[in-house]
Amino acid sequence: MTELIAPVVAAVDGSDEACEALRWAAVTAERKHRPLYVVSAVGMVASGYAPTMMMTEDPVHEVMRHDAQRAVDEAVGHARAVAPSIAVSGHLIEGGAALALREISSRANLLVLGRRGKGGVKGLLLGSVSTDVAAHANCPVVVVSGPAPASGPVVVGVDGSRAARTALEYAFEHADLLRTSLLAVHAYGGFSSSAFFEHGDRVVRQLHDEAEALMSEQLAGLAADHPDVSVETVVAVDVAAQRIIDAAHDAQLIVMGSRGRGGFRGLLLGSTSQAVVQVAPCPVMIVHAEG
Repeated sequence: MTELIAPVVAAVDGSDEACEALRWAAVTAERKHRPLYVVSAVGMVASGYAPTMMMTEDPVHEVMRHDAQRAVDEAVGHARAVAPSIAVSGHLIEGGAALALREISSRANLLVLGRRGKGGVKGLLLGSVSTDVAAHANCPVVVVSGPAPASGPVVVGVDGSRAARTALEYAFEHADLLRTSLLAVHAYGGFSSSAFFEHGDRVVRQLHDEAEALMSEQLAGLAADHPDVSVETVVAVDVAAQRIIDAAHDAQLIVMGSRGRGGFRGLLLGSTSQAVVQVAPCPVMIVHAEG
């Protein structure tokens, strides 16, 4: 990758979801005035090519390379038709897909891939490659599961973590690019006032006030930097993943931190992020905390 401007990278494998990811990547690269880099990985895999073997040598490896090259060539042609004003290049990369994409992410502005690839287990909504890359990439990762909506807000999850603050920055940027509004969502647990007995109402009011203050603190400054983006907020007693999914029923994009404030230390992709990516009705961007 030799571009002076970090490109948007689209990973393709010939699957329908990868084709939708490519289209989203091409349109976004054009909006961001960045080149598009289309890649497909060729590594050691066990698949329909050789069900009982792990092979990287001829003839199996050559068949794999041929299929990967065809997927890249078709994707490059499609990307040029979708976004004619940007530079598009296509390349095969050696190695297992997850590790190869992790490595290339260090030089990318954005990495886009399908939720489940061609070799994924049927019925598994979130594939192993997309899970690994979303957790470990060095740039934001967008996971696409189908045709991207052409209208609706950008929805962002807010929980007070550093990753959520970074997610807000990217959410404002993409709301600006899409010329749409931003909906910031904060949910602080699935309980009711009865859980606190006689002090329940007072405790829940206090929690709500603290949640509102947290939302205001995290939004501070960003709204002023993006005056064309109208902002709405949702603060609710609910399970975070469910409230984000509900809010995103008509969204163009969901943006989330990789691991929230309540996540386990060392778990790079938190349970809320995983749950949202599994069933989201639109593309989901996962970002890691900066610094």
